[in-house]
Amino acid sequence: MNDLTAQLLNGDGRLAHTLHSSSIPTSANQSSTQMGPMLVAAGKLGQKDLTLILALQKREGLRFGEAALKLGLVQVEDINSILAEQFAYTQTPAQSSQLDHRLSALFQPDSPQAEALRSLRSELMLRYFNNQSQRSLALVSAEDAEGSALAAADLAICFAQLGLRTLLVDTNLRSPQLNRLLHLPEHTPGLSDWLASRTAVAPINIAMVRSLWVLPAGTRAPNPQELLSGKRYQERLAALTQQFDITLISTTPMDSNRDAQIVAAQAGAALLLARQHQTRSQALAAICQRLRDLGVRLLGAAMLGQVKQT
Repeated sequence: MNDLTAQLLNGDGRLAHTLHSSSIPTSANQSSTQMGPMLVAAGKLGQKDLTLILALQKREGLRFGEAALKLGLVQVEDINSILAEQFAYTQTPAQSSQLDHRLSALFQPDSPQAEALRSLRSELMLRYFNNQSQRSLALVSAEDAEGSALAAADLAICFAQLGLRTLLVDTNLRSPQLNRLLHLPEHTPGLSDWLASRTAVAPINIAMVRSLWVLPAGTRAPNPQELLSGKRYQERLAALTQQFDITLISTTPMDSNRDAQIVAAQAGAALLLARQHQTRSQALAAICQRLRDLGVRLLGAAMLGQVKQT
């Protein structure tokens, strides 16, 4: 599991929660968003089932879902699916899901790791993404490509769970990581193919996370720095980010090449990812200085725990 144990280290740590009001639904809208009609529309119940459930609900003072379960007309998974839809929340995938089970935001939503991710999301929303012109952020690490990509995917899921159209871009053209984490075929065309004009490419929606799209790295190119430094990357990514509320850019670690600093300079802002008990403070200081020299705005650092293999 990729434990996120600290959020923005240079922040004041205060979080703010805002409740957005919405218009009161009409009776017609209420009907379409009540659990009974939604289960009927999903093919889980019939009209006769509704009559039985409503009778039991009235007789014993139960909630609709409780009455339906007591009569054995639906499964717990059916109720949870409707609740997730009603509250616009991403349902926890089944254990048979091919997505990486180390994604805490999806598979362990009540865990301390998921709560830390949500806190980090809140900090970023308050301190960076609150400006409409700031839509993209590079996630940069000193080492550990897999752990950094896992953290990037987890954070992207958290933003998508707010209902924000979220794009996750894999710019690790040397050793792509997101395909395996998000169960995309290894040879799926992506960023490198798009930049080289080899084929038309569009972001891929992740079915289990309705507001999350991914642009995979694509074919391993022989010239990653040239592709990421070129004008085509700047222009195409800038146009693409305008279609999304949030764009997170996963990068290659900075211990072996300079791809990440190129990407961070294009994005204009970066969040550092450090590995607990592994990343050296001198390495972090060197990265910070290098990025500042390039005019990159550093938002802070997030400390990651150890990555456990599934």
